[in-house]
Amino acid sequence: MIWDSELRYHNSTTLYMGWVSNLVMVNVCLSHKEDPDGIVSASLIKYAYPNTMVILADYSDLLERLEEAVGIEGLDHLFICDMGLSKANEERFFRIVEGMSRRARVTYIDHHHLEEESKDRLRGYGVELIHNITECTSILIYHNLLNENLPSRFALLAGFAAVIDEMDGREIASRILKSYDRHFVEFEATILAYAIYQNQHREEFLLALVDGLIKDMPHAIDGVLESSREYAQKITNNISVIENDARKDKDIVYIQAVDLPASTVANMLLAMHKGIKVAIAYKQRGDKMVVSLRGSSMCKLHLGKLANDIASELGGSGGGHDKASGAMIPKDSINTFIKMVKDYINNSNN
Repeated sequence: MIWDSELRYHNSTTLYMGWVSNLVMVNVCLSHKEDPDGIVSASLIKYAYPNTMVILADYSDLLERLEEAVGIEGLDHLFICDMGLSKANEERFFRIVEGMSRRARVTYIDHHHLEEESKDRLRGYGVELIHNITECTSILIYHNLLNENLPSRFALLAGFAAVIDEMDGREIASRILKSYDRHFVEFEATILAYAIYQNQHREEFLLALVDGLIKDMPHAIDGVLESSREYAQKITNNISVIENDARKDKDIVYIQAVDLPASTVANMLLAMHKGIKVAIAYKQRGDKMVVSLRGSSMCKLHLGKLANDIASELGGSGGGHDKASGAMIPKDSINTFIKMVKDYINNSNN
């Protein structure tokens, strides 16, 4: 059945539920919207599974989007991709998934830190769990879920996601990418990432990007090159600000981001300041502070677990990877957050 384009890109549950009710069954892919790994994951699922509706989320609205997904009439198979859990949201998440698993298939695919107890709970609900911290989610979908039974261009897309997640040196990703020109891979991965960052609040663009990647390379999709150029200009405009305003305190460096996402600024800090263990960037969002952490090779801590533990203690949420993580905390807690990170680092040195 052909999906009307107006319904595909509309962000209204009311409109698309009327469309879904005419179908016998439908698949839904709930995926992370903030970077290429989540967007590419959605493209892979949508290509491989007919009649798939995509819902994009960030970590702050994961639960609301999940409830939106499970409320869709005729839902047969729910894919949850690249949406790391935290102590703050996992109980509600488990309740929703447990109820959903009684009436539909649920597949959870992720590479963020996940406690063994949480894995056991998901398996206990009958959820198909594909979890491995050694490869990005797109690679796990291509290799583990779909058994590489897709055209080779989809392997390349997953490779782009691995590049941006800095996991392109892992076993499966590196095997895929070694067949392609390195400059081409880095170019396509970067413009894809920059276009996503530039359009974080334009869901219509991101959903169109999911569809576009099914057919084309990033550079050939409408709006990608222009959006990436605009984002690159933002970075150029902020280089001197970040160089001058960052504060260094022994093993960490930190700064408040203004024009750029905290994740981009944290990456820039880590590159600019050699010899530090952790770079922290934070950006205010309403009464919350969005925090990104990046670790150097000298950092012995798992930053995903660290962000989860500290944020939960401060009344927020967090999680992520070994060397890259994020958190959302009450804005007045940022100084405490930074101090706790420093304390953990100091203790890890002992």
